[in-house]
Amino acid sequence: MNIARHAVILVAGASTRTRPLTVQRPKPLIPLLGRPLLAHILDELVGLVDRVTLVVGYRADQIVATFGPVYRGMAIRYAYQTTINGTAGALMAATPLNEPFVLLYGDNLVSRADIEGVRQMRYGVAGLRVSDPRSFGILELVDGQVQRIIEKPAYPPPDALANAGIYHFDSEVVPLLHQITPSPRGELELTDLIGLLAARHPVGCHVCTGHWIPVGTPWEALVAARFLLAQQAQHQLQPQIAPGATVDPQAELEGSVVIGEGARIEGQVRIVGPVWIGPRAEIRSGALVIASVIETGATIESEAMVGGSVIGPAAIVGAGATISHSWLDEGVQIGPQTVIEAAAFSDPQPTAVVNGLLSHADLVNRGAVVAAGLTIAPASRVAAGSVLM
Repeated sequence: MNIARHAVILVAGASTRTRPLTVQRPKPLIPLLGRPLLAHILDELVGLVDRVTLVVGYRADQIVATFGPVYRGMAIRYAYQTTINGTAGALMAATPLNEPFVLLYGDNLVSRADIEGVRQMRYGVAGLRVSDPRSFGILELVDGQVQRIIEKPAYPPPDALANAGIYHFDSEVVPLLHQITPSPRGELELTDLIGLLAARHPVGCHVCTGHWIPVGTPWEALVAARFLLAQQAQHQLQPQIAPGATVDPQAELEGSVVIGEGARIEGQVRIVGPVWIGPRAEIRSGALVIASVIETGATIESEAMVGGSVIGPAAIVGAGATISHSWLDEGVQIGPQTVIEAAAFSDPQPTAVVNGLLSHADLVNRGAVVAAGLTIAPASRVAAGSVLM
């Protein structure tokens, strides 16, 4: 059996569900710890494949400009899905495909181990153990082989495996793509390909052992950032300060704190990791930052508190403001003494598989999502769960 040295990643959609984070950028470019979402996915492929085809559509020019022809030694080819007609249509846009390939979605953080697991079968699908499979496509298995994928069944079996969106295929799937008919929502679905393929060849199932973090909403993007912070804490136990950063001796850094080039941390600041602070960011006197991402050029003014949040590039959190479990997009300005409240939301249930790196509270607590460029007046109170556009 030939093991794929080629990956196809589907990144063409406009992703209305992740708005406002995707109004001005495609979803693959949502920043996570200073790097695009898609970069974190590509990192898992380094050393496994030589070539990557990105199926692009919405704001494709931004993706091409960001990743260019080569990423970390992998050649990048761009295929354009001019008609957005579903995931099977996206795969058709990637043809010709004359060799084995791994197929991934460009909005899931997945584990290298699970990509490797799927590659061990000529035709393979990754299955994911989740607490509530009713929100997923479910793999129907017979003697360990995948027969089809059932979309969001009302009464799934207790041992149901969800479709993780990690596949291993070869060129024989291409003719089958042309047999797929539109689903009730009018799209050509990759899930229908599995049934057609299983009627001709055994389709194996790899049960996932690693993480799986979908980024389908702004709240899930926040979970993804928090998860990457937790991963950072596993590998970077002590503060890491770039040579060109300035940290006042009276600043207090605890645990996994990464501080980028040109960042400036003033006195009486307390930073409790895991925290990632980007280049040229500023944390001013008396501020408190806990388990958060402060992106490039952002400013946390004096006596402000930021917890469990992402503060986007060039955003400003005003003096004495309190920001909890929130995502402030690029250039947001939060007035002094403003409070963004947070509360637990159990609907919908979180679907991320985080392998114990985040608590349940981390997954369900929500503050606010604030669209790029917005200004919040001083002394405002923003209700938990708000999405401001």
